[in-house]
Formats: sequence, C-alpha cells, structure tokens
Amino acid sequence: MDIERPPKWKRFLKKATRLSLILVPAALLAGTLIQQHRDADFHAKHPPPGSFAQVDGHRMHYRLSGEGDITFVLEAGLGGYSGNWGTLESDLVRIGHVFVYDRAGLGWSETSPAPRTAEQIARELHQLLSTAQIPGPYILVGHSLGGLSQIRLAMDYPDGIAALLLIDPSHKDQGKRLPAPPVVFTYLFPQISRAAPLGLPQLLFGSSDPVQNLSSHVKTTGAELRAFLAIDTNWGDRPLRVGKIPLYLLTAGDWQGMPGNTEAEKRASWETGRTMHAELVASSTSEIRRQIVVEGASHYIHQTHRAIVIDVAQELVGRIRAIDRK
Repeated sequence: MDIERPPKWKRFLKKATRLSLILVPAALLAGTLIQQHRDADFHAKHPPPGSFAQVDGHRMHYRLSGEGDITFVLEAGLGGYSGNWGTLESDLVRIGHVFVYDRAGLGWSETSPAPRTAEQIARELHQLLSTAQIPGPYILVGHSLGGLSQIRLAMDYPDGIAALLLIDPSHKDQGKRLPAPPVVFTYLFPQISRAAPLGLPQLLFGSSDPVQNLSSHVKTTGAELRAFLAIDTNWGDRPLRVGKIPLYLLTAGDWQGMPGNTEAEKRASWETGRTMHAELVASSTSEIRRQIVVEGASHYIHQTHRAIVIDVAQELVGRIRAIDRK
C-alpha cells in the first residue's frame, strides 16, 4: 500500500526546523565567542586610566586630578562613562579638584547586581567618594540622566555638598510630561541589551567608541534605561527638594526632540523641558541658584559649548566662596 507523502510545504518546514535547531545554537555560540574575544582584546589593549576602590563587593574605576579647596564630581548621562567628558575635565582642573568615575557596569567598573536606579547610583557614588577618600566639599556636576542621580545624592547625603551644577538634566516626571519616545528607546533596546554577551545589540546599535561596545557596558546601559522608564515605581512619592544647596542649571537652547516628532511636538517638548528645569532650580532654597539657557546648544552642552560651562562653574564657585567669607 502506498503511503501518502506529506505536502511539499510541510516537508520544507520540517527541514527548516531541523536546520534551525543546528544553525541558531551555532550562531549564538559564535556570537558569544566573538564578543568574549572583543571584550578581552579591549581590556588587553586599553588598561584603565585611573584607580579602583571596592564598593559593595565590586571594583569601581575613578580618576582624581587637580588641586584646590573644592572638588567637581562628574556624573555622565545614560550609558556614559569617564571618557565622555572630553576636555572639560582638564579645564575644570584650573578651578579645583576634578573627580570622574565609571558607574558600576560601565567603562572599567565591574558590574553590580543591584538595580540601576537613581537612588542606588547615588548610594554607590557616596560610598565611592568615602572609600577613595576624595576631598570635599563637592560640586556635583551631572549631565542628562546623571543630573537626576546627582540630585538624589544631594537629597540623600547633603553633608559636604557645596552645590549642584546640572547640564541639561533629566527630570523624574519627564516620562509623563514629554511626548512618548520611539519604541526603539522604550522597548527594543532596553530588552535586547540583555543579549549583550552574545554581541547582538552591538551588531544592531554598535558605537564607534569601543568602551561602549563592551558586553558589561551595553547590558548595564539597558538596565539604566529600564530603571529610568520605571522611575515612577523606583523613586516613589518623594518630591524633588535639595534644600539650601546652591544649584546652577544649563538648559539646551536647541532641543531637537525625539526622532519622529513633528515640529510642533518638538517645540512643545522644549517648552515643557524648560519648565521642568525651572522647577529643578526652584527645588533649591539657596540664594545661589540660576537657570542658564544656552542658545544654539544641543543636549551635549559640555561638548559643544565647553567655554560656557567653565564660565558658569567659575561664577558658581566665586559665589560660594563669597558666601563663605561673610
């Protein structure tokens, strides 16, 4: 008796399934091995340019330069690290000490199992400053998402904080008040970054900076973004208040908005962002507080308008010292 053969499409599907069971694991293994080689090659060719201190059982990389009676503590934005400040670090040395570091999991710092919330980042930085015996008082400099964690540091550990200098900082409520970002920002990258050890997100979103292609760096960047997107839960009901701590804030005058935004949405977004920045300035009760709109500047003010940042830093330090002399 003849046995009826399955339809051609079913035979093809069966063969394709068998082939995928071989090719997919092979591709994953190959991607893992290649990424491990790239990570090892980077660390072999690029030794850490600073020092290390233990924080919660993992090593954190930092660098201290300059001298003086005040220390600028620099906190980079989302997925940023100690190498993102350009010459601002060497410029600030003319005013005082400058401390730059890599958050856990970024740059040369080891990863941490703790969530990448603003509260946790602030706690780790506070411990790092203490463990590494970094001299105060501190002016906390924060860019973008780093501005939010610096605010949290000032709120949770105000002793020894001389001032805040925020560069186009994030606001904890911006997810509710600004137009929704594209899905690649809110879902695709935050989830696919988990596959960093396989090399997949590096293939799709790779950076020209080899540090930012490290497995730990990509994976941690995704974790930081997921924590920020869940900030309503992570932050809780605590209001933004820094009390008597002086606060200067630089707002980008040329806000580009998110990809896909209409011109009207971009304008509305910029106006809302400027209002939120004014609210951050008002969170300080110090007489030393100011918002500076840097016309023509995009989000990375410290890279495109470095001289303005230096001038503002000098003014802030001058006002703080004048108060101290009274």
